[in-house]
Amino acid sequence: MNFTAKATTTQLQWLIWIAVFLILFFSLLPEDGPLQAGSFTLINTAFYVTVIYGNIKFLFPRFYETGRKVQYVIYVIILMVGGGLARGYLIMYLYNTFFAKMSEKWTASMSINFIVAGFLTYLLSFVFRIAIAYFSLKQQSEKILAQKSQAELNLLKSQVQPHFLFNTLNNIYYEAYREAPRTAKLIERLSDIMRYFVD
Repeated sequence: MNFTAKATTTQLQWLIWIAVFLILFFSLLPEDGPLQAGSFTLINTAFYVTVIYGNIKFLFPRFYETGRKVQYVIYVIILMVGGGLARGYLIMYLYNTFFAKMSEKWTASMSINFIVAGFLTYLLSFVFRIAIAYFSLKQQSEKILAQKSQAELNLLKSQVQPHFLFNTLNNIYYEAYREAPRTAKLIERLSDIMRYFVD
C-alpha cells in the first residue's frame, strides 16, 4: 500500500480487516495457542466478512433498495441463521477434531449464541456501510475541491495572458504612432476587437 498518498476506501477496508484479524488472534492466543487461535480467528473473520459484505454489497442493494423488503428480511434471516450455525459447527468440528482432549457436544444454547452473534454482526454491517459511504464522499469532495482549485488557477492564467497581449499591443501602438500613424490606427482597431472577444 502506498502511504504517501491518501488512502483509498479499499485500502482502509483492508486495514480494518487486518486490525480485526489481529485483535481476534491476540485475544485468543493466551488461552488457545497460536494454531487454535489462528484457525478460530480465520473462521470468525471470514464469517464477519461474509455477513457484512453479503449485506452491504449484495442483499441490501439487490433487495431492500429495489423495494423487495420482505425478500430482503427473509434472506437476511437465512444468512444470519445459516451463517451463524455454519460458523459454530465449523469451530466445534475443528475444536473436537484437532484441539480438544475430550470432544464437546453441540448444545441449543451454543446455536442461539452463534445466531445472536450473527445478528449483531449484521447490525455492524450498517455501521460499516455508513463508514464506507463517508470515506467515499470525503474523497469525492476532496477531488471536487482540487478540480475547483485547478479551474480557478486556469482562470487566473487566462486573465493574465490577455493583459500581456494588450500591454504588448499598446507598446507597438506607441512605436507605430510615432513612425506610421495609419499602422497605429490598425493596431488600435485590433486591440479593440481583442478586448471585445475577451470581455
